[in-house]
Amino acid sequence: MTGLQTATLAGMLVGLGLVLAVRALRPAPPSLPAALDLLAASPAARAAPTSAGPPLGGTAGWWEILPSSLIRALEEHLGVPDADLNIIGRTRTQLAVRKLTLALAGLFAPALLGLLLVFLRVPVPFVFPGAIGLALAAVGWLLPSAEAREAARHARAEFRSNLESFLTLVAGERRARGSVEQALEEAAEVSGSEPFLRMHRAIRRAALSGRKPWTDLRDLGDELDVAELRSLADIAAVAADGASVYNTLLASARTLRHTELSDARSEANEISERMSRPLALLVTGLTLFVLVPFLLRMFSVAP
Repeated sequence: MTGLQTATLAGMLVGLGLVLAVRALRPAPPSLPAALDLLAASPAARAAPTSAGPPLGGTAGWWEILPSSLIRALEEHLGVPDADLNIIGRTRTQLAVRKLTLALAGLFAPALLGLLLVFLRVPVPFVFPGAIGLALAAVGWLLPSAEAREAARHARAEFRSNLESFLTLVAGERRARGSVEQALEEAAEVSGSEPFLRMHRAIRRAALSGRKPWTDLRDLGDELDVAELRSLADIAAVAADGASVYNTLLASARTLRHTELSDARSEANEISERMSRPLALLVTGLTLFVLVPFLLRMFSVAP
């Protein structure tokens, strides 16, 4: 094999690593059968861990070739709770596939690039590709979990923001209508956002199954780890006993609004602090850029 052929083979291997990285970063298409199964399942079944089944979106394939014990070990050590994955609509298998793909791409890409440089007669110590590959593999394994936790935090904040409007709507519907079930269903049909759709599906599923809607809403709050939704379910259960909860619903909505404003103010302060740090470094650099030549010149002419 000539040097050109070896370099071409190494380049193809590097390209394969890049293709795997792009495939892991690209969002997978939704799976219609899995979505229908999710809608038809009971709350207990939806809340159960999905570590044994194949991932949604057609990511099964090479993942199923791995030993089942390795798959279970990877899915049990993702660093992300089930509630965070439920609220962003992902499974443990999907996250594990993405983490492993990025880790393998980060591990092999520098080694293949170092092999390409060696065949091109560029002296590269073996320790540098190996160390860089291990570092990139660690980043590729940890980054998807951090992204999932951050996405879950934003999704939970969005859910609470929508729940504030939902509480106000339920209070208005409760005053206009006598039935708590009807008030919840009418309020859930107002918006087409994801939180409203989740609550509406839970209410409709409860109606079709002959259960009270606040039971499924409480299960949804447990599944997504949204304490305010569990509080709404408790308020609806109390209202079903004949208690007047109009003021309680409005007070809960005001509490959520104040919490949202406080969180937005805290996030704005954090962003301002992060922006001030590079600005301070820039000012320090400019100051040193101006003062250092002057100080060097001053000390050089001093007797």
